[in-house]
Amino acid sequence: MIHMIAAMALISITHTVCFATMIERKYSIKKTAIIYALFCLSFVFLTIVIFLIFGYSSAYVVAAAFLMTIIAAFFVFVFTSADLMCKKLFLFVSQANIFSIFQCIAIILCGTFFPNLPENSATYVKNIMRTLLYIPMIWIYIRCLKPTIRKIPGTNKKSWYSISLVSALFTVGFLMFMSVCHAGYDHVEQYISLFVIFVVIYCSTLWGSFETIRSMINENKIELISLNMKYLQGQLKTARENELFAKTIRHDFRHHNLNIASMLKKGEIREALLYIDQYNESLDAVKPKEFCPNVTVNAVLNSFYTEARNAGISVLIDADTQEETAIADMDFVAILSNLLENALNGCKECNSGGEIKVNIRSVADKTVIVCSNPCKPDLAVENNMLKDRGIGIDSMVLAARKYDGDIRYSLENAVLTVCIILKS
Repeated sequence: MIHMIAAMALISITHTVCFATMIERKYSIKKTAIIYALFCLSFVFLTIVIFLIFGYSSAYVVAAAFLMTIIAAFFVFVFTSADLMCKKLFLFVSQANIFSIFQCIAIILCGTFFPNLPENSATYVKNIMRTLLYIPMIWIYIRCLKPTIRKIPGTNKKSWYSISLVSALFTVGFLMFMSVCHAGYDHVEQYISLFVIFVVIYCSTLWGSFETIRSMINENKIELISLNMKYLQGQLKTARENELFAKTIRHDFRHHNLNIASMLKKGEIREALLYIDQYNESLDAVKPKEFCPNVTVNAVLNSFYTEARNAGISVLIDADTQEETAIADMDFVAILSNLLENALNGCKECNSGGEIKVNIRSVADKTVIVCSNPCKPDLAVENNMLKDRGIGIDSMVLAARKYDGDIRYSLENAVLTVCIILKS
């Protein structure tokens, strides 16, 4: 029994390390660690109970233990991950398949190189072999696969569920191989070639899945570029309007000078000064506002401010972003333009008389962006993120991750507040 507990403890620790590597953490490190510790204890307990009920040599014990523990592991994985459900499902099923493959390989290697080991020693050897196989796999995932998967938004749910379903079908096959391997090495020899073919097919399918993921990345980039092009076209339109206005001012400036000169010749000094003050006020009324020294941030805020005022929406903006900052201009555009556009659309949809408040602050090595706006009463926030989110929010998340950033949504009294923290 002690040997079984040790083996199950090693398996549960391996699972938690994989989970910690794969998930986008929802809770603090401390809370997540406590959840994983409870999972390890329950994992060992459930496995022992199953072995006691069916008996160690039963043909059903592996299938029962695998199903019970995988259900418990699934709920822990879903509970601790901040990803959308479709993405969680694919990652978890992939982890279940990799575990099954490594378990079968460990049993085959142990039976090949250590055929006469006692049962307890063989259990330790198989567990150690499986753990050693995981080490390069985790390294490859962190270095090569995780950055790619992190870039993919969960909005394309159909694609995620499709590749998850295909992976789940392979899980059933690997479960059958695990049952055969557990029955004894003599049964395994005749199935080794079939197992190898099955693994090759699965790896090929997984490769095809990642090609699908890459195409999803490209689609996401194209949509982001389209959004940026839309914003830049708006800026170009504003620049053209400003240039036209500047030409008008230059054209009218000569007439203003003639009027002032005429007043001065007549000795109407007071009237001339009043005319100059009125002219200056008219220039100030159309002068772009300077919210902060940063040119890009100021341009985005001005564009948003003008659009909001034209729509009859009150706006309060406070920003202190300096001219030089570690945040790239394109990332500022991706975050601010999408954030402010969503706030503007939220106000329009709910027909509220409230105002949009935008606050951008540089605190130590962080840039903090807070935006609040009235919203529809049926809007839902789940796990500090909008339940139904579009490409705009995914673009913000993608840009924020470059700076180890954090985006949190909160809803209170029909007012939606977004807090974005970027580590610069």
